[in-house]
Amino acid sequence: MSEPGKVKNTGLYLRLLGLAAVMALAAAAGLWVGKWSVPGETAPALAPAPGAGANGPQAAAEGAEGEPDTDGPPLYFSARPDAPEDWKTVMEEAALAAEAGITRHIVPVAPAWSDEDPPDDVTARLKQYMAANPRASFLLQVDMNPPAAWAKAHESEMMLVNGSAGPLPSAASQQWIEDGRAALRKLLASVEGGEVSRRIEGYILCAMEGGHWMLPEAGDRSETNRQGFRDWLVRHYQSEAALGEAWGRPGMSADEVTLPELPDFNDTGQVFVRFPEERPLSDYLRYTSESTADALAAFTAHLAEVSMISPKILAPYGFSLEMAGNASGHFALGNLLESDLSGVVSPVSQTDRGLGGAGGYAGPVHSLLARGKTWTVLDDTRTGMERDPAAGTVARMRGVRAEDIFEVQKRNFASALVDGLGLAWADPLGDGWLLDGDQWRLFGKMREIYAARAEEGGASPEENAAPGLTVVVDEAARAVQRCAGPLNALLVSGGRDAALRAGVRTRFVLLQDVLEERVGPSRTWLFLNAFRLDADARERLHDRFARERASVVWLYAPGYFDGDTASAENISAVTGMEVRAFDGPAAAGSLFSLSGQFLAQDAPFGAAGMWSPVFHIEDAGADALARYADSGKTSLAVKSINGEWTSIYVAEPGVTPGLLAEILRILEEPLFVAPGETNYFDPVYAGRGLLALHATEPGKRAVVLPDYCDVQDLFDPSAGWTQKDEFVLPLRTGETRVFSLKPMGAAAPPR
Repeated sequence: MSEPGKVKNTGLYLRLLGLAAVMALAAAAGLWVGKWSVPGETAPALAPAPGAGANGPQAAAEGAEGEPDTDGPPLYFSARPDAPEDWKTVMEEAALAAEAGITRHIVPVAPAWSDEDPPDDVTARLKQYMAANPRASFLLQVDMNPPAAWAKAHESEMMLVNGSAGPLPSAASQQWIEDGRAALRKLLASVEGGEVSRRIEGYILCAMEGGHWMLPEAGDRSETNRQGFRDWLVRHYQSEAALGEAWGRPGMSADEVTLPELPDFNDTGQVFVRFPEERPLSDYLRYTSESTADALAAFTAHLAEVSMISPKILAPYGFSLEMAGNASGHFALGNLLESDLSGVVSPVSQTDRGLGGAGGYAGPVHSLLARGKTWTVLDDTRTGMERDPAAGTVARMRGVRAEDIFEVQKRNFASALVDGLGLAWADPLGDGWLLDGDQWRLFGKMREIYAARAEEGGASPEENAAPGLTVVVDEAARAVQRCAGPLNALLVSGGRDAALRAGVRTRFVLLQDVLEERVGPSRTWLFLNAFRLDADARERLHDRFARERASVVWLYAPGYFDGDTASAENISAVTGMEVRAFDGPAAAGSLFSLSGQFLAQDAPFGAAGMWSPVFHIEDAGADALARYADSGKTSLAVKSINGEWTSIYVAEPGVTPGLLAEILRILEEPLFVAPGETNYFDPVYAGRGLLALHATEPGKRAVVLPDYCDVQDLFDPSAGWTQKDEFVLPLRTGETRVFSLKPMGAAAPPR
């Protein structure tokens, strides 16, 4: 007899495999229909780079004397020195960039905010780069944080953080926006129409904490922000009477609005806000993001209006896949997708970014690509290069292996290459992090690879198929969360990294784009934090999944909120399973019930400690796959919904690479790495006829391809295979391999 809480594997696996086979047959028809009923997605076109390829990076940089190179790969050198003496180092790095064929630069500039401010001689600075690199072109990184003199004269317009007026402007300050727009006009007048104008590709608008449009963790408690919140509430509720009713304070005046106190964002004992009593907090969390996005939109629209060169306008914003606090202001990228913003610049994820790490995207990259916008990854890897204060020379620190740094940089390059993203190598403070010829030789090789891929043009045949996994993040969820750090680490950044390590081609999108069908079909969907789904959203999602015969993985509390009502019944309506909530806080942490190939029977997964709410599944029509270690109640189940789509509900607040890989295997989703005696869960980046792996540990991997392919290592021409659908790949810790895949019957690339 089976032990309580466990199942006999064979029958259940056969039943699940049978279900997967039926769904796969239906999916083929569904995806064919979806191809015609869903707006198409295309990767951004990459213009061929003149002279790239066999002749090397120097040939790629050749051309008419002094003509800017604006048609090559979107690869940049970025430096932001914090002292005048650092410019010498930056110019040495720029010369190395020129030798490597990297001609695009991100250059920091500070606009003048008054006639008394000493103007930044931007033209002279750009000419320094041009002297080192005659074909240089530029993105100007514009610091919209006001100078100290302006901050002192307008103290009430600055953020009030922990009782002190700081150096950062309040996003609600109309004076800051008005004066900032005037400063932008002056800057553009000084560089556009002059001798450097044709070299300017565009502008990166930066402001607030770290230049990343981020609020401090303690928030902005200024009177200006209180007034901004008040005005936002009146616009949102349309009348004071409606505001008072919503806040449970009938008859209140808008002038009585105060900024709510922020909760302990690390408290797992109350994950969500409670309506109606905590509506002020929920409104404030939403306001922080919308007011930040509004300020960015104001500068973006003004820049687009006054510029004479039709520039790219970029900003470091929308890091919804990071662990940033719920009041950080970063969760209204969706409001900017139809604006003049051309794209986003973001660092490699701040979590799991080192050797063997996933190096994930900071936000929903593919939502921008679906709209023809761009995403540029900022590779600010610490290279170990440091300056000797006594000798004034730059050398690599002892104990730091150059090879390890290069492998991390190759991983970051691969993450950009597979989706046609931009990539910028950064020396953040001008300290000489990139003053190393070996690094630039590697970057030159990367340029050759990127340019050669552009010359080949088009996507390979398998790119017409849906991605194996689409990860969905909802910005609006942050407005109903009291818990930030622990939950976001497990669900959002943790879910992203689990997807990258599950061994499948993955894309990352906003929930609003799934509802609006801005993004095309997917064989499997992973919803990280879809906590707010009303009846209309549920119906639209279910209809889409049925048409596409999709499989859907839901995490933790999908649809828990329908409007203001939070209940387990709402989760039942979303997942199609009977779901119940534990009474009060309950212990998370689960045990897998099957004997899988990526996850052994009784293998633990999930969160630690006590959480509230916690949910469990009570559905006789669903197949249980895991149980809570503490209570024995079902925490993971799969169910066919009317024979049209498959619902997989993970009630735990989180998912691991092993669990996700096992779920994908049950669904018969092809994975690029076969299970083995040891499963490494390496980060995998795949797409557009490319496959990249970054090794977590040393060992051999069995790589499995969706078709017989000619396989070529892009960094090592001597490594490759002809007409293989699988091969064994030995890897050392941190090693990155990037392969091109050309399926049988694929046409030769155009020449």
